[in-house]
Amino acid sequence: MHKKVGERIVQCFVTRLATDAGTAESTLDEHGRNVVTQCFEVPFTILDVNECTVPQTNVMHHKCMKPSICVNTLGSYECVCPSESSTSVANTASGRKFVADSFWNELNQESRNPWELAFGGGSCSNLPSTYLCCDEDGSSMEGSSCRSSFRCPVDPCTAKSNPCSDKAVCQRTESPDHYPNYKCQCPAGLMGNGLPCRKNVRKKLPKVKYDGKTPTEETRKLLESGMICDCSEPTIDACDGFPKCPGKHEVCKVDDSTNTPGCVCQDGYDRDPDYGCVDESPPILNIRPDPTHGTDKRTGITHLSQGDKYEEYGVDIIDDNAEEYLRSLKIAYSRPLPQGCLLEMGEFYVEYTVATPWTEPNFVQAKRTVVIDNVNECLVKQGMGVGANCPELVAQCDVEAGARCKDEIGTYTCQCPSGTEGDGFLPIPRLKSNGKGGFDGSMVPSGYKGGSGCRDTSAPVLEILGPNPKRFRVAKASGIKGLMKMDENEESNARVESLVAQQRSAYETDIKVRIRFVWYFYFCFIRSAHFIPDFSIVYHFGHVWS
Repeated sequence: MHKKVGERIVQCFVTRLATDAGTAESTLDEHGRNVVTQCFEVPFTILDVNECTVPQTNVMHHKCMKPSICVNTLGSYECVCPSESSTSVANTASGRKFVADSFWNELNQESRNPWELAFGGGSCSNLPSTYLCCDEDGSSMEGSSCRSSFRCPVDPCTAKSNPCSDKAVCQRTESPDHYPNYKCQCPAGLMGNGLPCRKNVRKKLPKVKYDGKTPTEETRKLLESGMICDCSEPTIDACDGFPKCPGKHEVCKVDDSTNTPGCVCQDGYDRDPDYGCVDESPPILNIRPDPTHGTDKRTGITHLSQGDKYEEYGVDIIDDNAEEYLRSLKIAYSRPLPQGCLLEMGEFYVEYTVATPWTEPNFVQAKRTVVIDNVNECLVKQGMGVGANCPELVAQCDVEAGARCKDEIGTYTCQCPSGTEGDGFLPIPRLKSNGKGGFDGSMVPSGYKGGSGCRDTSAPVLEILGPNPKRFRVAKASGIKGLMKMDENEESNARVESLVAQQRSAYETDIKVRIRFVWYFYFCFIRSAHFIPDFSIVYHFGHVWS
């Protein structure tokens, strides 16, 4: 029995003035009076209140939330989830004055599915009731809070507001904890999510394939994402599942008048009697610019220089169906191009052709013009810049012999200085004589005749050092004779004449030595310059030497 319900006794103490002063039962109170205190026991009974049936305005009204059932107990109450079984004791609990312990034993022994147990998020999860879960006193703070948070599942398919459309069948999930905890199932022959369509939203209609049963790929995706509302009868897409059309660029299309499928050309193509489905609009070819040297988009001209290497960048084909033409693009050059750098000045053309035999004309073309500008070979250095990649552009002039390089349009020449002869070039091994006075090979410079260099062809100029004529003063014999007195002695006079002759001879020998020294110096100079001319020199000094 609950401690607040049942038979109770209340003890009362009554104090009164004593009639006989000084009796043993009397005592003096705070005022000095004789008083007598007596104890009385008053019996009374506390009756049970049925919290399940009192008006909702009564403070004793239960806290069980629907659809749970309030079950009255002696002095309190419990909340119980309803059962789907007709033999469940829970279905007979409502309205009872109170239940016995046997009720709870039977309730705990019942087999219940998740929809008959409290679900997660509230108190007493996965239990059929608050019995032995919440505080025994339902009016206590803990007991009241526990019972008010006890939640029993609400079957969405039996609720007043059925979430499914009128054509669909509502099916709840295995557990009420799922979200959503129901599914709207369309009957056989209809497709959709079974939910009512929202207002002002265009309804998507389902389609099935050629067999009339299998959803099309688009419909399958819409059904999986729940994008087709309500339950609708699908229309047949006769082309979905129809045998693949044999022709290129052919697709299946349904004839609206007969609702039968057939093969037609896809959008952007027209049927040609010879080539089938073709694109009658020829593509547009745009020349791709050279990113390094640049290309004029208006004229299609690309400017390069001697020593550059041509790179092919092709064209862009502008067309909705351009993938066909990428496989038939042809590129033609107006002249063969070297593998390495460009040596010859001038221009050449690159023609890009896309064949479209079903159009008139039966091809589309674009032309790139490549102009090769001049480079000054006289400034090209061996192993540096252009000279590292194109050694043919390094000028081969005989500069040690005085040859001077001169740039010309597309080539260069080597000019020998005045007084020399030759082509002015050093020999160029890569150039071979063609037997006709010319040479074969790459980059033949203007005026090249085998590399004869520069040879000096002018006669040497002799410049006599000192005054010409050179005059010497010789003492007259009389001077010597004056030293050696002439007399009548013939022997003595002969000796004087001999001394005069020796003196003259000594002067002449000195002059010869000087002239020979000048000749030796000039001869050495001529040999050092690689010239050995054949000549004779005549010196006039009263005699002739050769």
